[in-house]
Amino acid sequence: MRHMSFASAGGALAAALLLLSPVDAAAQYGRTFHTMTKLSDTDLAMIRKIVREDFTGKPKGTTASWSNPESTNSGTVTLLDSFTSQSRDCRRVKYVVKPGPKQPPATVPATYVLTNCRNADGSWKIDNAAKPDTGK
Repeated sequence: MRHMSFASAGGALAAALLLLSPVDAAAQYGRTFHTMTKLSDTDLAMIRKIVREDFTGKPKGTTASWSNPESTNSGTVTLLDSFTSQSRDCRRVKYVVKPGPKQPPATVPATYVLTNCRNADGSWKIDNAAKPDTGK
């Protein structure tokens, strides 16, 4: 099971996805580092706030938009599922990232699905292997 801090995603949600995926993930998703949107720290802060705070107590299917005038990037974040896994609050989320005009011309929009879980210490980790706890 691989875990990665959402905060240490190296400045790019796309990079986090690739680090959590098999080596051939770029080919699988049709992306290379040259065509992925580079997310700024401000972009990531906006996205984290939606996932960690705005989605608390919200139903599946809730979608929030974000737009950063500084980076010119934008997108949507959709709550696909909320569940408890190993006593952690987990949220499976779909990210749609739209590159702004400041991105290189070859940069294309992208969609990612990641599961974020809050640990007992309050930190959040990406854990795509998280599964809902079963009743005993």
